[in-house]
Parts: sequence; C-alpha cells; structure tokens
Amino acid sequence: MSTTPPTTTSSIHHHHHRSHRLRSFLLPNGREVHIALSPEEAESLKQRLSAVRNGEPFDLVLSGSPEHLEALRQAHTHNESRREALRERHGSAYDEFESVRSELDALGSELHMLTVHAVSLDANFSKYGYSAHLRTYDDTSGGPSETSSVSGWHGGDEHEKKDWEKERRNGRIMKVYKKASLISFCPTVRQYFHKGLLWRASENTDVASFELFVDLLYVGIIAINGDHAAEGPTGYELLRFTITFMMSWKIWSDLATIISWFETDDIMQRLFVLFVMSCLLGLTTNMLDFFDHTYSQLISFYLAARLFMASYYFFLSFIIPMVRGMMYLNAIMTVIPATLWIASVHISMPLRLAPIWIALVLDLVGVISVYLLIKGKQAFPRSVEEWIDRAFEFMPALNIEHKVERTNAFVTLVFGYSVVAVIYQSAASFGLNAYYGKAALGLIQAFCFNWIYFELDGADLFAHAIRRSASALL
Repeated sequence: MSTTPPTTTSSIHHHHHRSHRLRSFLLPNGREVHIALSPEEAESLKQRLSAVRNGEPFDLVLSGSPEHLEALRQAHTHNESRREALRERHGSAYDEFESVRSELDALGSELHMLTVHAVSLDANFSKYGYSAHLRTYDDTSGGPSETSSVSGWHGGDEHEKKDWEKERRNGRIMKVYKKASLISFCPTVRQYFHKGLLWRASENTDVASFELFVDLLYVGIIAINGDHAAEGPTGYELLRFTITFMMSWKIWSDLATIISWFETDDIMQRLFVLFVMSCLLGLTTNMLDFFDHTYSQLISFYLAARLFMASYYFFLSFIIPMVRGMMYLNAIMTVIPATLWIASVHISMPLRLAPIWIALVLDLVGVISVYLLIKGKQAFPRSVEEWIDRAFEFMPALNIEHKVERTNAFVTLVFGYSVVAVIYQSAASFGLNAYYGKAALGLIQAFCFNWIYFELDGADLFAHAIRRSASALL
C-alpha cells in the first residue's frame, strides 16, 4: 500500500499558466475554501455552491482578505509539514523524486513558452488582428522558485520586490533620438510580414497626441477647401477642389503610414512631423488660386513634403536593412511623379492638366500597383521570382487597431466641425424659421452619420471590415 497521502485540490500543477489564479484549496481539516474576486462574485458563487454541494460545508473568502491570507498560511504550513514527513520517511528516494520533478518543471515551463500556440494579444485580437499561431515567450526574469514542494506552493520571495522610494523618482524622458548604437539611431518596425506571417510588437499602439494634432490640421484644410468650393459650385471649382484635395490627402496619408510603420517616440520624430505639417500648411495657403497665380508655390510646398519623405525612406533603407526593398520602392515611386510635377510648372493651362493627372495617379496608386505585381510574382520567370523573394522578404504592415482608432478620431473631428458649423446666432423675433430648419437638419445629418459609422464599426463582428477583404477595406 502506498504511503503517499492522497492528492487533494490544494495541489497545484506547476505547469499552469502564470495568469491563472488559485480559486479553491483544502484546509488541514479537509474543509474546502473557495475564493471570490469581488463581493458580487461571492454572492453568486455562494448560491451556486450551495445548490451543487448538497449541504456539504465549505468556506468562502474574498481574495486578499485577512481570512484568505490566514487560510493560505494554514494550508501552506500543513503541506510544508507533509513534505518534511515524506522526506524523513523516504530519504534518498524523496530527494531523487524532487530532482526529477524540478527538471520536469523547468523543461515543461520552457516548452510551454516556446511551443507554437494561439494567444490572444488583447481583447480585440480576433477582430482586428490575424488568426495566426504566434511564437511567444513570456517576458519574465528568473526561473522557477528554488524552494519547491510537493504541494506546489511558493513563498513570497518569488514576487518582485519594489523600491517605492526609487519608483517615485521614475519618469520617462523623451530623448532627442533613440540610439541603436553609439553612433546612430534606429526606429523600430512596429509590425511586418515575413513569409506570410504577421509579426508585431506586443505593446498597444495607441493614437499619440501629435497624431490627433495632424488630423486637426487636415480637418481644417478640408473645411477651407470645401467652403471655397461650395461658394462657387462650378466645373472649374470642382476641378480645383479635386486636385488640391488629392494632394493634401496624399501628404496626410503618407505621414500617417510612416507613423504607423515605425516607432521612435523621440524629438526627431516630432520635428519630422512638424516639418511635414508646415509644408501641408504652405500647400493650403496656395490652393485656392493655384490655377492663376500660386501654382508654382503650391507645387513647391507639395514637393518639399514628398521629397522629404522620400529622403526619409532612403535613410530608413540603410539603417533598417530588413525592409530595404519596400523603402526603395516607396522612395522611387515618390521621385518619379516629382519629375512630372516639376515639368507641369513650365506648362500653361490647359496642357498642364496632363502631367498633373498622370502624377496624381502615380502618387495615389503607384506603390499599390507595384505591390500587386509583387503578390503575383508566380507569373514572372524563376530568377525574377527569387529576386522578389529576397528583396521583399520583410514588408512593413499597418496595425489595424491603430488604423481604426486613428480613423475614428479623424471622423470625430470632422463631425465635431460639422456640428460647430450649424451653430448660429439669430436676432429675429420668431426663432422658428428657415435658417433654424437648415441648422437642425444639419445637426440631424451629422448625428446620424456618427451613429451609423461608430455603431457599425463597434459591432461585435467576427472580423473587422479592414481585415476581412480588400474590397471591404475600400
């Protein structure tokens, strides 16, 4: 007959995940203790256990309460004494068993951390992310506790001890630039594709305050451009609005893409964004009369922003070799249309429209067209296909959560401006008139657009539209 005490519910498997919490255990007298995380859960748990256990006694404690700590100490002391009794009874056999068990714990923990298994990065992973099996590794220091026991309990030394006086002095200071080495700085690629698998940073990419500032500027640009077009709704004004809107949108969109691709969080990034915003402001000041007098100034500010971003792409291609192919592609597809924009300055209307539209098409769909050719690499000869695999092995990717949050913030700014636009002051003796009716209809329209957009986007769908298909994204 075995002399080993029977296994109880107080025994905890050492291979359990660190985030799993102990919810029940046995006291030395055999009474079972259940743990509730909140008073509300305690009431529901008490009712459920009373119905299931058929009058069998049990204890119910709140997590972290004095009763909880006292019960844990009793169970811990009891199991420690059981361990010492087993060591005295079995001697060398017990030591050998402990050695084997410790090895199994270490190997099992390592296997758990390195095994490919599905993990949920955050609450929105299944909706916005990719349904892929990711290789993960827990970011924890140290290994299993050296003072292990048969019962699986660990002492308080396993938890990290904090120096609260030093914690008070902690603070994150924004650096001029983040160094990758002693002589250079290097942005971090937030997420990228490698052989069909998406690799991404574990941190949440929240929308930064300066991104909202860029969106605020762009909303103001749209308002000025749209108001001017609405004052004189002619074909000529529609042509002017279309061209200038595409130019300003391209700068804003490329800036948002660069911010989403790379993370530096330093002063150099802020200066980069500020320079592009200054060029966007200069573009706006010359867009209302650019067909007649300010065309060269408009193109100058547009090319300053575009070529500055092209130089940034070239710079990134040298300091981040893994995405060099995609950086070269973006830089080249920026320089080629720039030659057409420069040529258009020396051509008079209406012949100027030909290079303008060709350059706009290349700016808007040039990179996407080349990317589609890369995706269809099987149609090319074998040597070309191998070169494409080498050049574009790593491709930066957009973070869908960040894209959705950024779009939501932008739409909120647009709706907010539309609400401000309908507010007016009246000196009429009777306030219910046509002006009030138009303002009320405008308010209802903005409210309905906001309702439809955010309700559909926030619905508990299986997959977000951006993730589901390219057509849904568009």
